[in-house]
Amino acid sequence: MDVTRAFVIGMGEVGRRLASALAAAGVRAAPVTRTSGWDEALAEGEAPLLVCVREEVLADVVARVRGAAPERLIFVQNGWIRPLLAELPGCTRGLVWFTSKGEFFRVLRPSAFCGPLAGSLAGTLGRGGVAAVALDDGAFAHADAEKMGFNCVVGLPLAVHGLTLAEYLERHRGEAQGVFGEAVSVTARALGAHASPEWWTAFLKAVEPLGWVKAGTAKALEFRNGAVVRLARELGLCAPVNERLLAAAGYVL
Repeated sequence: MDVTRAFVIGMGEVGRRLASALAAAGVRAAPVTRTSGWDEALAEGEAPLLVCVREEVLADVVARVRGAAPERLIFVQNGWIRPLLAELPGCTRGLVWFTSKGEFFRVLRPSAFCGPLAGSLAGTLGRGGVAAVALDDGAFAHADAEKMGFNCVVGLPLAVHGLTLAEYLERHRGEAQGVFGEAVSVTARALGAHASPEWWTAFLKAVEPLGWVKAGTAKALEFRNGAVVRLARELGLCAPVNERLLAAAGYVL
């Protein structure tokens, strides 16, 4: 990894926090937005491109960076984005395990990275105040499945019920565990990994600081709960709890 310069594509909450961590570690993080920074970022031959856009617009960004060397690319989206990256073997993936909303920032667990830049990026972010670890392909597959459980609970169910996360877990604990269990078991099967019963306990511990979180609308369903139901059907499995909540939100598969 070029330890002096990087380009951060997408300056929302995740991009802003990662850019700040890179800067704190001595890396010059140049922002790339929808309308600025692209020419310089794509012309640069070696500096990493850290893609922090939301899943819904990721396909457009993938199309724009397709000409860049895959070893420069780092994708930090938490949803089921593997199909979008199928044409970019050799890129680096990340799973963000922090929450950032305005002034609120909390690291829940070390963020996980896998790929050619994983080790150097994890070290750099750690020096900048965002704990991170580098994983091999197998460990990252398990981490990917586990994070899908988090994504599927902290989102769609809150929007459907109109509750904070703490209220939802108190009033609908069984449903939450069903959403989580379906998400991790289906994605783990798709990845050739094995879901662990301990993931649910780890999830409850990780979200303790986030009881106030609400979701006014359900977002990125194609890459989260919707992806779980589609994968379940492809694998001959069932995900009835996720399917019911998607129907309640008016999402058509």
